Amino acid sequence: MNIVEALLVLILGFMVGVPSSMVGLGGGFIVVPVLILFFQLPANNAIAISLVAICGTTFSSTLGYIRQRRVDYKLGLFYDILDVPGIVLGAYITTLLPQNVLAGICGVFIIFISVLLIRNKGKSFSGKNPKANDANMEWTRNRIDSEGHAFMYTLRSPPLALASSFLGGLITGLSGLGGGITDVSTMILLGVPAQIAVATSEFAMAVTNGAGVVAHGLLNNVLIEYALPITIGTIIGAQVGCSLAKRVKGKAIRKILSLIAILAGLRLIYSFFTP
Repeated sequence: MNIVEALLVLILGFMVGVPSSMVGLGGGFIVVPVLILFFQLPANNAIAISLVAICGTTFSSTLGYIRQRRVDYKLGLFYDILDVPGIVLGAYITTLLPQNVLAGICGVFIIFISVLLIRNKGKSFSGKNPKANDANMEWTRNRIDSEGHAFMYTLRSPPLALASSFLGGLITGLSGLGGGITDVSTMILLGVPAQIAVATSEFAMAVTNGAGVVAHGLLNNVLIEYALPITIGTIIGAQVGCSLAKRVKGKAIRKILSLIAILAGLRLIYSFFTP
């Protein structure tokens, strides 16, 4: 790799890190196809480098959101519970069914979630304590960020949150995409304010994503000459994204997330027709 290519990879990382950190994603659905199509890297290397880049995004943005006091640690760890089993099952299923078929199924599911998110009108969760319903196993949470904004909210169905955790891991295992799209979307749909959902999703991915990097590292799939500049770019971009996120309203975050989710879903569906 020459200096020009290294600079282009760094810029790619920055451009992925900014919007991904703003909406609670890792950015793998952008990084993987770009590395394969434009830099002609094998898929296994592209996925491994993407995971390293995602680590840069998630760890950097998590630190930024911790400073903003918007990370719900318990909720994030709760969403991590079934991630690993989902990843393992997804990886196993890829040995049984064609990859393009699985990618198409994941794409349809992600678009379905994004449509639900668009139709969700959203409510103001800041400063008001929603009524809890013990019969529905609702889980009331609250955060006060660094600027004194109070977020009091109720996770309406913890069992569905666990199902989302599993599905996020499953999608990661099937297609190499991170589970941030499903995590953030379902958090919002289940009653978590978008600002908290974004920060918590980044924390949740930071906790689990390192395992994938270690696995690919042991398989020698990580190309340092690509991984280093792109990760530097995502780290810088994530800090910029965190700063911008403070100025973005929850409704705008939902719209941006929906658009990105639809693009990711269409990319997976495209894979169905191009095995």
